[in-house]
Amino acid sequence: MFGRRPKKRRTHWLDQESRVTLSQRDFATFHAAVTDALAPNPALQGAMTAAAKVKRA
Repeated sequence: MFGRRPKKRRTHWLDQESRVTLSQRDFATFHAAVTDALAPNPALQGAMTAAAKVKRA
């Protein structure tokens, strides 16, 4: 898709299509979502426990 476009043109296209301005609060929320580890909720924990009990060949 990008193979034939000059680098400067690709960068310009990406800048136009993917730049978003966030407030400080929104940035903090986004940053926490992508950097903090998530703890499994009770439903996921139960599913993981049930999956661990399944015998596999």
